[in-house]
Amino acid sequence: MILAVLLLLLVTDLLILVHELGHLVAAKWAGMPVTSFSVGFGPPLFRFRIGETSYQLALIPLGGFVRIMGMRGTEEDRRQWPNGFAFQRVHRRMIVVLAGVAANAALALAIFAILGSTGAATPPTPARVSAVFEDDLPLDAAGWEMMRSDIDVIRVAGRKVSDWGEFAMALLAVDPGPQSIAFADGESMQVTIPELEGDRIQLLASLLPPLVPVLGTIQPGSPAERAGLLTGDRIVAVEGQATPTFYEWLEAMPYTPAAPVSLRVLRNGAGVDIWVPQPDRDFVAQGSFGWLGAHLGTEFLDKDLDEDFGSAIAYGAGEVGRHTRMISESGKLLVTGAVGLREVSGPVEIARMSERAYRMNWPQFFAFVAFLSLNLAILNFLPIPVLDGGHFLLLTVEGLIRRPLHPTLVRYTNVAGATVVVFFMSFAFLNDLLKLLGL
Repeated sequence: MILAVLLLLLVTDLLILVHELGHLVAAKWAGMPVTSFSVGFGPPLFRFRIGETSYQLALIPLGGFVRIMGMRGTEEDRRQWPNGFAFQRVHRRMIVVLAGVAANAALALAIFAILGSTGAATPPTPARVSAVFEDDLPLDAAGWEMMRSDIDVIRVAGRKVSDWGEFAMALLAVDPGPQSIAFADGESMQVTIPELEGDRIQLLASLLPPLVPVLGTIQPGSPAERAGLLTGDRIVAVEGQATPTFYEWLEAMPYTPAAPVSLRVLRNGAGVDIWVPQPDRDFVAQGSFGWLGAHLGTEFLDKDLDEDFGSAIAYGAGEVGRHTRMISESGKLLVTGAVGLREVSGPVEIARMSERAYRMNWPQFFAFVAFLSLNLAILNFLPIPVLDGGHFLLLTVEGLIRRPLHPTLVRYTNVAGATVVVFFMSFAFLNDLLKLLGL
């Protein structure tokens, strides 16, 4: 849990730093006076000054701010800060407001592009069901026990899907009742989509995606470490039995080994045979690979992008687009009620997910950071007063009516927006606590 908290603080500070840097650079470009730039709140841990701006890292790493003068637009502000925020042209203020969103989106693009250029790009999980846990299927989920595992799904109820994330979103979004599942070979089958949200989530939990048995972080002192297994090794056979998916590895691997187990792994493109010893009597295993003592990792793209900068940028842009669609679709499911508010996650769940990604491998962790950066960009762009998108909306209205909005109206809309934001943040944190308590 300590690692999860540390990772949460590291990631949060990084995303806030990038976001506020976007506002700072834009404000400096526009000639606006900036007196303070802070990562965190409360007493400063250290501080330095460049020109008129004081830069600081504060004690409480739960936010940050850029203090641009002249925000209120009063006559006193005009006398003291003639180049202040409120006295700039509308388009310049719009650029400053949106710069934080743009900075977070640019960070996500840069991370994905770097992963692509360093050979650490990961392919999306295919929309293929490798196994169905029939005993866990909801009662009204007929037909799923006959689900094919040899080919990708391309449509769910006529809705196109290209990876597992889109497949999951489709199951949550389509109408309940009998629906068609179309496969890549032109065949199709009929299944029943449950009506209740809880049953749909249970259905998803009963379907195993085609995860590959790649080792992530190796647990110290584990049989995997003692055998010489490495992060990134892909287990292709157990005792001579092929294991193309994680589910088939589960089926082939002995639950409690009575003798050393023979594994064949793929390492840097070459096959390696390894004998894994039995676990020590007092060994407590962690991770998805049971007594082996390893966390689940991810495989990387077969194609090498490290010598083609254009391909790396294209890969990064594609990942930004794919994740943006998923985030937007998740928001749409929340707004329409297809997914309940209990599925909203807060800082505790983000900390746990950060640790899980970190234990898979470093590319997966940085991909998760990019995903969070995109989340922050999209959430900040929502047209809710007090968020960047809300400020942009008010500036748009000001530009259309060609005069500043009344300060009282701006103040009340910001108070209303802040109330909404605080409510949802509190609700997300409460959800995290309920999940921790198993409620």
